[in-house]
Amino acid sequence: MSEGFDPKVKSEVIVISGLNNYKFKPSYSYYLNRLLQRKKKEANPNKSEKEIKEEVKEEIKRMAKKSKEESMQRYYKITNEKVKELESKIKETKSKINFDSENYPLRDGKFYKISKGYLFIYDNSSSKKLHEIKLENDNEYFSVVQMDNQDLILYSGEKIIIYRLIKDKFVLVQKINDNQAGFPTQRECRGCEPYPKPYLTKFIEGISGNRFIRVSNYGYKIYSLNEKNEYIITLLEDYHDELKTIIELDKNNFIFLSEMECIGNAGPSLNILFIDKIGLKEISKSEKAEKLKEVKEREKDVRYYDEADYFGDGDKKPDKTISEEEIKNVIESLKYKHKKQELLEYDTSFGTHHYFRGNVLLKNKYLIVSIDHNILIFDASSGKQLKRYEILLYGEDNLYKCKAIINKLNNFKDNEFILYLEGNIILFELINESDLKITSQIYFEDIKYLKKLFYINDSDDKIDDNDENDDLDKMFADLGI
Repeated sequence: MSEGFDPKVKSEVIVISGLNNYKFKPSYSYYLNRLLQRKKKEANPNKSEKEIKEEVKEEIKRMAKKSKEESMQRYYKITNEKVKELESKIKETKSKINFDSENYPLRDGKFYKISKGYLFIYDNSSSKKLHEIKLENDNEYFSVVQMDNQDLILYSGEKIIIYRLIKDKFVLVQKINDNQAGFPTQRECRGCEPYPKPYLTKFIEGISGNRFIRVSNYGYKIYSLNEKNEYIITLLEDYHDELKTIIELDKNNFIFLSEMECIGNAGPSLNILFIDKIGLKEISKSEKAEKLKEVKEREKDVRYYDEADYFGDGDKKPDKTISEEEIKNVIESLKYKHKKQELLEYDTSFGTHHYFRGNVLLKNKYLIVSIDHNILIFDASSGKQLKRYEILLYGEDNLYKCKAIINKLNNFKDNEFILYLEGNIILFELINESDLKITSQIYFEDIKYLKKLFYINDSDDKIDDNDENDDLDKMFADLGI
């Protein structure tokens, strides 16, 4: 297990200043008062506590101001032209988006809404209703994905429902019951005892070539069209329990962002973040036979429990009804396997938790991922990490870490992205392959509008109780620092 970021990767610090109506959080302080006071006390044992506090306070102010001035000179390249351009783009995007909270985007300038047993599809620019589909009443649909061929894939727990556009009308053409078939049974610990892990679906994601990915707590599957124009499983692979984001590079290559929760028996929990490049390869007959053998061997060991013995009331039990024939059919339908290249494994000690804050793919080559207050740049083709930036905010009394929420903002050169900070929008431009410059910075009072504009969840803007600085402060307090 790695700990922290790779020290061999070049890192730089960008200090952002001039923010409007931004509330600095003391727990996000970059320079830790208690730590600096302790070091100064050790170096100057005859000084009073009051003197040391005042000196440290002034030192932090000087360091913060110096860092701000260096960033202004090195990274800020703002012009009136770029400011006006950013304002224009946001207004243009606003005019094209319907902000009804119950509406969700599709592709090709359309959005959908599910209400009272019907799926409605609208044109985004005119809000004109294009289609109305009567749904099955016994299903609660969580999301809808549109394929290249206009097929609609509806996700409803364990069910996948496919509607196809035939003579300008959507018709139900296929139902799929998603289950564990093809996956060897996995186990999880409750207390000290391992149990068979219940199979739980998470979400679906549309990809190119009339395919979609089905993600579960066991791994993921890719569904593709066969010669009968039906969707079948063509790839099935184990993967981390919490796959968060799928980024398609091309039809055979993807970037996966995922995390794994680690719960200690005697200490606080922590999580590990993963960034992997996934490549699709043809699967051989012998490899399919090996998969089938693994499933069968794993099943011999599985213990099933009565309702009273299993995880407690309300927990789902492992599926005992999957036949050998169904498992065999799933594995026989496979056409691909995956090859995984790990780009990053990130965790720190002290029981801290870390969070993906957004991602951007520029020029279909440069992958930019935000983790906490860090922005990482990768060459997506090679998987090499090119650089890391720490994003800090200037306050008169300190520098502050931030939640670096990033989103793509399309432009002709495909080399820009924005950082969102409570109504403040900072436009970054990627120069060469890994150099960042700030070319525009504006503020909008309508924070709710901005969140919807850039599809920012409310949870992204809340304070996490176990963010890194909170954990460090608690640790120093326990040590009397």
